[in-house]
Amino acid sequence: MVCFRFSTVPGSGLVLLCLILGAVRSYPLELNLTDSEKNICLYAKWQMNFTIVYETTNNTTKTVSISDLRPVTYDGSICGNDQNGTKIAVQFRSGFSWTVSFTKEASTYSIGSILFSYNMSDSTTFPDAKEKGIVTVNDSVAIKIPLDDIFRCNSLSVLKENNVLQYFWDVHIQPFVQNGTVSTKEFVCDEDKTPTTLAPIIHTTAPSPTTTPAAKEKPEVGNYSVNNGNGTCLLASMGLQLNITQDKVASVININPNTTDFTGNCHTETALLRLNSSTIRYLDFVFAVKNENRFYLKEVNISMRLVNGSVFSIANNNLSYWDAPLGSSYMCNKEQTVSVSGTFQINTFDLRVQPFSVKEGKYSTAQECSLDDDTILIPIIVGAGLSGLIIVIVIAYLIGRRKSYAGYQTL
Repeated sequence: MVCFRFSTVPGSGLVLLCLILGAVRSYPLELNLTDSEKNICLYAKWQMNFTIVYETTNNTTKTVSISDLRPVTYDGSICGNDQNGTKIAVQFRSGFSWTVSFTKEASTYSIGSILFSYNMSDSTTFPDAKEKGIVTVNDSVAIKIPLDDIFRCNSLSVLKENNVLQYFWDVHIQPFVQNGTVSTKEFVCDEDKTPTTLAPIIHTTAPSPTTTPAAKEKPEVGNYSVNNGNGTCLLASMGLQLNITQDKVASVININPNTTDFTGNCHTETALLRLNSSTIRYLDFVFAVKNENRFYLKEVNISMRLVNGSVFSIANNNLSYWDAPLGSSYMCNKEQTVSVSGTFQINTFDLRVQPFSVKEGKYSTAQECSLDDDTILIPIIVGAGLSGLIIVIVIAYLIGRRKSYAGYQTL
């Protein structure tokens, strides 16, 4: 008999279903498999979502994010034995599937290949898709874990293959449970381990949640670019200051461009700039085209390790910042705040960015932000001066009239 246990929403309690599991409203996903003697033989709990870039019928590219996997089934998930492989098989939506396999050795087990198949014929998920049918990507993980340990990785992990990004976090897996009892001994992924050295960036931690972090000096401006093989396709220069609140503790972090690496990619309607350092696994700025004539900052994703060793991860793909016409750049010299979430904001300084239509590796004419627009001060100053002059003239006229009447007496 096969049993599945899952949470409908975090903290809502567990539900145990046996035999064949139909549609599941599970978030996070949690799976218990039992053997013929009703002993647990495989345990897994994790969260995942996907980002896919595809080509449309009019030869443009679109990006789709899949985070709601409902309804879910687990047909084909098996504990296996020495002859048959162990695997977790997940099916969702229409023609989508995700499978991870495990192999067992004398004293260890391995997380092997991860297969993800998606249905390009699903017009709801992929409107105007040029390619049709099932597409499969295969990633190899190859992590070896002691046989009696449960694998734990709370940090965000990313697998990239072709045009697919797979995101995983809060992962707890033990495929070969010994004696029917899930182990309490954890094999922790490298990303969850406390670093032995501190990051080459400055951290300031507030003493209490009601105290605003001390103001930090202005961050150094970094220059970043992305090359698509035919030359530079994205340019950015900016000073970056991260404002993070975790466990009611606020931190302000200046990014040092001298110790920060950058990569990215460019497509017809999307562009990505990714920064990373010894503590920042990735800081993504995703740009998109809207109305076929303007670009804007659509998405920011971050995963990084804080000074206390904890991992901070946030993603928001529904932003609307740095809006400018295609063929131009966006510029804002004054301090500007990008609010990604209630716990994460980015302050930018001396910002200039052009994610599309870069020619000869140079910025095009800039559209300035409203904070930089000082031209409105000129008419205000002129108007105030004229108003003051008019007032002076009126007062002088009234005084003159009073003096002119003073020399006459009534007969």
